[in-house]
Parts: sequence; structure tokens; C-alpha cells
Amino acid sequence: MYLLKNFYILNPGEQEFDFYPGSLLVKDGKIAKILKGENHREHQEKLLAEFPGAIEVIDGQARRLIFPGFIQTHIHLCQTLHRNLAEDMPLLQWLREEVWPYEAALDRQTMGQAVIMGLKEILSSGTTAVLDMGSIHQQEVIFDIMSKVGFRYTGGKAMMDNVIDPIPGLSETLAESIDKSIRLYEKFHRGNEGLLHYALAPRFLLSCSAELLRQVKIFSDENDIIIHTHGAEHRAEVDLIKRETGFGNIAYLDEINVLNSNTVIIHAVHLDDEEKSLLVECSASVVHCPSANLKLGSGIAPIDEYLQDGMTVGLGCDGAPCNNTLSIFSEMKLACLLQKGVNNDPMLMPAEEALRMVSLRGAEILKLGSMIGTIEAGKEADLVILDMDTPQTFNFRRNPAAAIVFGADARNVEATMVRGKFLYREGRFSETIEALDRCFNTSLRLLER
Repeated sequence: MYLLKNFYILNPGEQEFDFYPGSLLVKDGKIAKILKGENHREHQEKLLAEFPGAIEVIDGQARRLIFPGFIQTHIHLCQTLHRNLAEDMPLLQWLREEVWPYEAALDRQTMGQAVIMGLKEILSSGTTAVLDMGSIHQQEVIFDIMSKVGFRYTGGKAMMDNVIDPIPGLSETLAESIDKSIRLYEKFHRGNEGLLHYALAPRFLLSCSAELLRQVKIFSDENDIIIHTHGAEHRAEVDLIKRETGFGNIAYLDEINVLNSNTVIIHAVHLDDEEKSLLVECSASVVHCPSANLKLGSGIAPIDEYLQDGMTVGLGCDGAPCNNTLSIFSEMKLACLLQKGVNNDPMLMPAEEALRMVSLRGAEILKLGSMIGTIEAGKEADLVILDMDTPQTFNFRRNPAAAIVFGADARNVEATMVRGKFLYREGRFSETIEALDRCFNTSLRLLER
């Protein structure tokens, strides 16, 4: 049980954000009480008297800020070991020559190394929940790690039954892809007391047959689970799909009847007007990954337009090989600056919108809006604590959202809490994370010497 006292609290809302000095009582993994207003310090003393010796008191000293834990709705934790090794390539070449051979070579140990490395990075930069796409194998390793750690994880194995000239070790039949996915769903979905969720992950149209996508849609409809797939990311990808099918990327998904409200389209850089309307009509979501789109030369998605059209838009870092950092701070800042810059309009994409993407909207996309995404009594205590007494966040009280999005970075993250448990705090990770790190990474460190 924790009493987080003398903090500033920033709570995202649909129209406005609530910002106030106050305190939180975290009990049994949830936000038990929120104290604010003139008398909130008096209420603190009552709580301490009510639970003598049972509460650890953490004093924010009126310089630290609490925000809902950041939610990344697209990441590839399995790719982390390939950071800095796949530079200056367009998407399809990057996949064929670098990422797919790397993923094909992953075994249990290297998958564990990649996931622990990525997990430590995202925790130390404030992320408390992800929508992750694995490779076609070793997905059990990811779920096992997340279960032991107590992280909030939604993800699934990549599905790839129709790759032209498949990479050895990275191919599967339709039956294998569906069967493995269903078995993983049955084993892990809603596991670890609801912290784990399965998401079907057909990689993208150029790696999946129409029949696989249809079966994915049926299973999603029957079980109300997420379909997590890339779409309309790069111009060469879109052109190739159009040559093969006669349709744009999203239009083809609609033609074969695989879009639904559980569909999460990653990137969506190159959509025509018809495809934008299709996504709105079926209530599908979009996830923006600005760093990856810039680094691979894919373009800039018109995110402000999508928001004006009523789309639900999340934010993610994608994988380390196409970003080189997994800190969501970079994505929040770019998401705002790109829309302002390309539209010559400084009023577009205020900082609050980026923060909504990694809180309210992220929770909606994960289908967890009743549990996380805002600071409310009764919701689960997924929180990030930011030290705002730094040069880059000077004057944060005037505009706290702008201070976080445009000024703050991972250096400001003092602690990250998932369901009332600190997984990262003051530069240290939980004992479980450190033990797993030692378990998976002993041989890696020996090789580095």
C-alpha cells in the first residue's frame, strides 16, 4: 500500500485535462482514493492513522507529477537485439535483408534477451502497457516473461503463411499459423489475473493469404479479440498490393471482409479517401509510429485529419531496428510537431492530443478503457511518476502537457508502476526483472567482453 502525497496530478479527459496538487492512495493494485483540494493534506493524516505502519509514504515534494502509465499500441519487443544494424533502407528491403533473417534466427535465449532489453527500456521511459507483435515462433517466451514480471501485455505471434520466397525458419502453413495462434490464445489470454491478453497478429497483406485473414476475422468476431496488423505503411508496399489485387491495402481488407471494430491498423500512412471512410465506418483503430515512418522513408501519416474524421488513434515506437529508441517521449513530440509543420498550422495537434493517444486512446485500443488510461478511484494503478524539477521542464505548472510532450524525456521518469507494483523506481528495476536479465543475458555479456 502506498500513499503518494504532495504530487501534482495530471488526468487526461476527452475535452480538458484535470491538473491539481493532490495525493493518491494505492491499495490492492488499485487507486483507492484521490485526495485533492484545500484539505487534502488533512485527509492524508487521517489515512495514515487509519492504516498505521501499513502504508509506505512517498513524498512528491510538490515537484513530481503523476500521469497514467504510457500505453504503446505498437511495438516489436522481439526485434530489440537488432538495434543499429538495419540502417538506411526502405521497408521491403529492410524486412527481406535484415529483420526477417534476424527473427528467423531467434531461439529461446535470444528472444528472452531481446524482450528483457526492450522491457527495461520502455519501463524506464514510462510505458506500462503495450500491444506487441512477436515473430512466428518463441511467443511463449514473451508471455512467460511478462507473466513473471507482472507487466500489462497484449500481443501475439506474427502470422505469415504466404511469403514470396520465404526466409528459411520464418515460414508456416495456414493451418500451422491458425493452430499455433489459437493454442497461444487458449493458454495465455486473460492470464496472470487479467494482465495478459492475446491479439491475433497477421503481419501484413504481403505475408498473409486471404484465407488466413478470413479465419482471423472469424476468430476475432467470435472471441472479441484484437486483430493487430500493419497496413498502408510504405508506397512500394501499397503499389505492390494494388498490382496483385487491384485494390488499395485497406480496400482489399474490406473486399475480403476482414475489417471489424477490433482491427488495429499500424501506420496507415497512405490511405485514399475511400479507405479512410472504411476505417471510420467499421470503427477500426490506427496506430501512428512517426519515428519509424520517417526512418524508413515511408512518409508522414495525416494524423490530424484522422482525428478530425473521428478515428481512434494510438501511438507506438514500433521496433528498435526502425527507430533505435523505444522511448514513447520521442513519438509524442514528433506526432505533434509533424502535424504542425506539414500543415503550416501551429494550432494543430496540441500536446494534450499526444497524451490522449498514450492514455485514453491506448486504453480504448487495448479494450481496457474501464481499467486503465485515466486516474480515477477504482481503476488499476498503472502510473508513471515524473520528476518535473529539471531544466527541460521548467515552468511545467503553466502548461504541464506541453512540458511533458515537448520538454520531458526518459530522464524525467522517476518510477513506473503497474497494478500497484513498482517495476521501475529511481533507476532500479524490480528484483524479478533483474533476475530474468541475469538468466537470459549471461552469455550475451560474455560475448561483449
